Amino acid sequence: MRVSMMNMYSQNLQSMQNLTSDVARVNQQMATGKSILRPSDDPIGMAKVITTQRDLASTSQYLQNTESLSTSLDRSETYLSSMTNLQMRMREITIGANNGALSPEDRAAYAAELSELLESFVDVVNAKDDGGNYLFSGNETGTAPIGIDADGNYFYQGDDGHREVQISGSAWMKGNVTAQEFLFSSGGTDILNQTKQFIDVLNDPDLSPGDDDFRQAAEDMLATLDDSLASISGAITDIGGKQNALSLMQTTHTERILFSEEVIGETEGLDYAQATAEFNLKLTTLQVTQQSFVQVSQLSLFNHM
Repeated sequence: MRVSMMNMYSQNLQSMQNLTSDVARVNQQMATGKSILRPSDDPIGMAKVITTQRDLASTSQYLQNTESLSTSLDRSETYLSSMTNLQMRMREITIGANNGALSPEDRAAYAAELSELLESFVDVVNAKDDGGNYLFSGNETGTAPIGIDADGNYFYQGDDGHREVQISGSAWMKGNVTAQEFLFSSGGTDILNQTKQFIDVLNDPDLSPGDDDFRQAAEDMLATLDDSLASISGAITDIGGKQNALSLMQTTHTERILFSEEVIGETEGLDYAQATAEFNLKLTTLQVTQQSFVQVSQLSLFNHM
């Protein structure tokens, strides 16, 4: 009888412990909203969740990269468009100044406006981002792209580096354009120094539109403007193409993120209705088992004599 009672006692105690563990497990599942709390709950499901979470993390990073790159390119495009607008006014002045009816004072007024436009142009090329980094200096982001030498001439003082940004598992995209590319790559005089030279011509009272030197200076100015405008327009077009590609990539990444989240939810997500029913059943069973345990623990050999 003693062995039988001990067996009953042990069985009730083990059953109560198991039920207590089950109640705690279901309660934790309901608190976290997850059906898989540890790998042993569902090894295959857990492996699937871990793999999907890894893919979700990398895709989220790629999406963040594309958004950051798109913002940077948009900022660069804005400044490039400003350069275009400034040069269009420079072109109007160059054409207007090449008029024999203008007085030296009129040409000097044009020269003064060109000087202001040139200063504004340099300021735009030397633009910075929100972090204080120069946009058009290549990898020399702490150095202004345009400097002035001892002779007063403009020169490029950045490098030709491009920052590569990973936008997917297998794709990278250049994230910047340099002032060297769109201002100093034609082989001739750049628009900055060409404008400076034309300003000197306009300020020279001994030169007028009828002179060969004046005519040549005006022609050189227009030709350089055309080259510069074409180069900057090409940079803007390139940015537009990149923005289109980034937009498509962002859509792909967003859809993949939603899919991954759905897979994770379906794999480890908890069916609350089923969990609630299981919790109530386990809890009721535990209460019954506890009552039985109390009765069993009070029994002795004399109760059966």
